[in-house]
Amino acid sequence: MDVFPLNLVLAVATAAATIFLGFLPTRNINSRFFGQEAIKAALLWFFIAMASPSAISHYHIFIALLCFGAWWQFRRERALNGKMWLSIASGLGISIGVMLLLAVTPRAYPADLPELNRMLLLASIYLGGGVIGLAYVTYILIQGAATRSGVTSELVQRYAELLLMLAIARAAILWIAIYLQHGFDLLLKGALPVTTGLLLVLAGLLLPLFAFAAWQALGKRATTQAGMILAGLGLMGFLAESLARMLVL
Repeated sequence: MDVFPLNLVLAVATAAATIFLGFLPTRNINSRFFGQEAIKAALLWFFIAMASPSAISHYHIFIALLCFGAWWQFRRERALNGKMWLSIASGLGISIGVMLLLAVTPRAYPADLPELNRMLLLASIYLGGGVIGLAYVTYILIQGAATRSGVTSELVQRYAELLLMLAIARAAILWIAIYLQHGFDLLLKGALPVTTGLLLVLAGLLLPLFAFAAWQALGKRATTQAGMILAGLGLMGFLAESLARMLVL
């Protein structure tokens, strides 16, 4: 089964989320928190495998098993081993897991695009998934279970700042790609295709604004407000990336 673009967006976002989880310190965050997220990642990779062409699904199943192995290690309070398993899964997921999907889905990464457009497209795929993944990780870090696990406000603030930078970079890549594809004449005249205009509003304007609002809210320790903003940001990011993959932007 090939469920494009759901499989590609989920693959990049899941891999990005596990990467950002891997940067969290195990010294003051207990293993149970990491274990819960590792098993979620395993289930998502199994779903991605089922939603991808059968020729490559076994690679995603292998990544899912690595995440399951990380969960098992965290469950047994072996934090270092769990982080190693999770790091391997993250590295394979963000590289092989994504690239294989692009290789078997020509409409997602057309070979006839000019080289600059291909580079921008690849950057947008990774940045878009990175925004979703980091928004999710930042969201779970401010929840009650994570807070009780030893997460500090300074750590959350750093992740929120990084999320803002990723959202701005994603928006900049999108503006450049639309300029190369349509030029600014259509934009100034309001004659862009409706779907492209919607994508521009979501990823080019709203995502950076929501990321900034979340960063500001966390700076004021308004975690409830920040959680609502981050949830909205993650949802908008997923919709934007699904649309972007279909429009090849």
